Amino acid sequence: MEQALRDAVRRIFTTLKITFPAWYEKHYGEARAEQLARRVWRETISDLNDVAVDRGLHRMAKECKFPPSPSDFLELCRRVDDMPTVQEAWQEALMGKYTHEAVRVAAESTGTFDLRTATGSEKSLFQRFERNYAIVQRRAQNAQPLDGKIAQGIEHDSGFKAQLAKSHQEARDLVTAQNIPTDGKAARALLLAKLGIRRERHA
Repeated sequence: MEQALRDAVRRIFTTLKITFPAWYEKHYGEARAEQLARRVWRETISDLNDVAVDRGLHRMAKECKFPPSPSDFLELCRRVDDMPTVQEAWQEALMGKYTHEAVRVAAESTGTFDLRTATGSEKSLFQRFERNYAIVQRRAQNAQPLDGKIAQGIEHDSGFKAQLAKSHQEARDLVTAQNIPTDGKAARALLLAKLGIRRERHA
């Protein structure tokens, strides 16, 4: 892992030196300056894989008139040009016609039957799709495989909701059966009575 990161930084500095030679000599010409700069770049790209780094290098050489900062280079690596916006992807998912693989993966993780039978105004369904699409987008930005299982949030687990509602009802039934007061004052009075404590009322 460390060696792969070092190789990535080496490719970046080689590309900078070839693409912007005068700038490179001015800013990184001294060994100490280059050493410090390499540390910054290594920290910045530490989460990227080789495919993402190479994508950024290609864009830097093709698009940049000036050398990008490490953070700007990170954006070059993660940018996915042909991916629809979330609203565009939502409409494609509802129609079942996908212009990008990421939309298909997000739609299947959300549930294609639910999407195709929806009217398009279901807020909870859109939120599920939006979450799944964001996950797939991050995969694309990091040059990771788009397909793969997406863990569903607990808020979308209907079985959990049903169990929670059942537990609440059972608790309410228990309170009623044992004549436990739900009013704060009444509950306090009952507690004092059980403890044998009498409170005198003052006029």
